[in-house]
This record gives sequence, structure tokens and C-alpha cells, in this order.
Amino acid sequence: QTVDCCGPATMSDDRAVTFDEAYRVRVLDADTYAQTVALSETARDFCDKVAQLRDTVGAVVNAVDKQAALCEREKLRAVGTRNLLAAEATRLRKDAAVKSAAARERRRTLERLSVEYESLLRVKSEQEALITRMSGGA
Repeated sequence: QTVDCCGPATMSDDRAVTFDEAYRVRVLDADTYAQTVALSETARDFCDKVAQLRDTVGAVVNAVDKQAALCEREKLRAVGTRNLLAAEATRLRKDAAVKSAAARERRRTLERLSVEYESLLRVKSEQEALITRMSGGA
């Protein structure tokens, strides 16, 4: 069985082999070919815009990542500062409590020494009176 490659069995009615201005063989008619070329250019432009969008999105993501890292670093610094301030406040309260206890102890010591001093003054006064009586009555 032989097939005629140039006969109507291989060529459909809606397709025709034509030549363009540069004498290149075309299977599509000129309008369909022009639409195909226009669609190809539109698709290429779309791909270029998608690539440009990808680059822009990548740049935005990098910028957001940098800002997130900066925010995280500042947050950690703020937490550290807050912890330092809390520790300093605790240290000041402890120092105040220690100083208050020392002041109370010194007041007690002063009171005890004042009572002892008054007692010694009475003893001295009594001894001077005794010396005066003994020396005056002798």
C-alpha cells in the first residue's frame, strides 16, 4: 500500500503551504502567523515582566528580612536593658534594706551608749560627792 504524500490525504483544506516575503516556507496563513508572532512577543514580554517581578519580590523579601533582623536585634537589646534596669532596682532595694538595718542597729547602739553614759555620769557625780564629803569631813 502506498501513500501519496502530496495528495489530499496529507494536506487538509484549512492549511496551505505558502511563502513569505523572504521566500521562507510557511504552513500557516499570514494573519495566523502574524497573530502567532504577536502572541510570542506578548508571552516573551510577560515572561520578562514575571522575571522582573521575581527580582523585585526578592529585593523586597531581602529588605523585609533585614528589617526583621534589625527589629529582633533591637528587641533583644530592649529586653536586656529592661533586665538590667530590673536588676538595678532590685539591687537598690536590697541596698536600702541593708542601710536601714544598719541605721536601726546604730540607733540601738547610740541609745545603749547614752544610757551607759548617763549611768557613768551618775556614778561620777556620786563619787565626787563622796570624795567631797570625805575630804570636807576629815
